[in-house]
Amino acid sequence: MPHASIAAERGTSRAEAPRPLGPDSCTWRDFGSYMFHLMLPQAFVLQVAHPVIDAGVGEHSVYKTDPWGRAERSTKMLWPVVYARPETAIANGVALREFHRPIKGVDKQGKRYHALDPEAYGWVHMTGFDASLRMHELFGRPADASQRQRMFAEWQRLGRILGLREADIPQTEAGYWHHFNRMIDERLIMGEVASDLLDERQLLETPKPPGSRLPDPLWRLLLRLIAPGARRMVVGTLPGRFRSRFELRWSRWDAWSFGAMRRVLRLVLRLVPERRRYIPLAWQAIVDARAHPEAYLWESEAPEDAREGETGAAARGTA
Repeated sequence: MPHASIAAERGTSRAEAPRPLGPDSCTWRDFGSYMFHLMLPQAFVLQVAHPVIDAGVGEHSVYKTDPWGRAERSTKMLWPVVYARPETAIANGVALREFHRPIKGVDKQGKRYHALDPEAYGWVHMTGFDASLRMHELFGRPADASQRQRMFAEWQRLGRILGLREADIPQTEAGYWHHFNRMIDERLIMGEVASDLLDERQLLETPKPPGSRLPDPLWRLLLRLIAPGARRMVVGTLPGRFRSRFELRWSRWDAWSFGAMRRVLRLVLRLVPERRRYIPLAWQAIVDARAHPEAYLWESEAPEDAREGETGAAARGTA
């Protein structure tokens, strides 16, 4: 979708169209990494703890019967909003918002819900900045003040690409944390979906990945072995404020085991070659950006001669 069409779809001028994130951003460095994927389960728990999202996921999602397919579809929808050439990235942001438009219904309390409810849609994006910061704290090195500033500015830009209203994007990091903590304290619930995601017994019901040749008895044994550690990883990566609010089980043994897991992962992730640190979709974009850096320049960043060439071509097309 051309820039002008995107701007028109959103009711903004061409100059006001959201600027996509580029290969030099912190978001490109982090979002498609397997390290960030360690934070996704806890982010999903936070998201579905919002009553609107709990209702929508409970009715429309297949997180129980087809968790692998759900994860794959999410990756194919959200990650290309970051890892794509500029015009495609912006168009993908529009498409992702439109995908959620039909998701609506009535919850078990008889209240109507809609996936694009501003508070709920904003809350999903809200969990991303928190996850990025704590990913570095838990599995790498904490971001310094300069990095935090860049990460927050990029988080704001991504929110605009996803179609959030300006009023729903905090303008300062202090404002962000005020809203984030208020949501945990006052709005989130421990609904059916969040309870399922934190229940080891639910994990034991996880179906085999598509195409797996592992015998069923061996798969069930594997689940029994990893279930305690998997729950520990989810609960350990959740904000302490959320754990306290909902009184999640977290013993000294859990804390010690999680600390040991973190130390091992820090060492392993440091030794992994760069290309093995990213999911395939992200790595393909990184390789493409290195081979064709000019293709990832936004209009205001493009070399003058390139812009003049585009203008001339447009003029010739309308002559």
